[in-house]
Amino acid sequence: MSLQPWEERPREEAHLFNPAFCAAVLHEFVKEYQKSRGQAVPYVLLFCMLPIALHGKTRRALPGSTLTSLYSWRERNPEVLVGFAQRARSLRPIVQEALRFAVDRTVLAFASDGGVILGPKPLSVTKKFEHTLTDDARECVAAARLLGRWLAKAGTASTILAAWGIKP
Repeated sequence: MSLQPWEERPREEAHLFNPAFCAAVLHEFVKEYQKSRGQAVPYVLLFCMLPIALHGKTRRALPGSTLTSLYSWRERNPEVLVGFAQRARSLRPIVQEALRFAVDRTVLAFASDGGVILGPKPLSVTKKFEHTLTDDARECVAAARLLGRWLAKAGTASTILAAWGIKP
């Protein structure tokens, strides 16, 4: 999927896949991952996280806490794999656009190992900002935070991708 010029995108797509919004979602994921694991997020996990956080059915199936094992949860919820690989592939340009947006604004940066870290310019996704979002958008932000903590505990990037049926 290549991205259409901004003015030619359908309105719903432009709102949900807005680079600033997706960058904020990525930021919240990276912030929670770094806080939990103390290291950079493997670059490839961004391409796994956003399709989970933005997809309503998958997002609503996520556990309530990080105490649930990713692997046992995935076994109990096999339906989350339906269409996931295709969704991840089709959202690749959206993730790349959001990451460029965040890196350009120094909200996110690349670590020396190629992972993604918080950039020098702090971004605060405040409760006041969240109140301006739709319920769906607030759920995306909350899911990104949960995924940051959860995937930080789940093992290596390759095992996480394997749990989602993705081969790097």
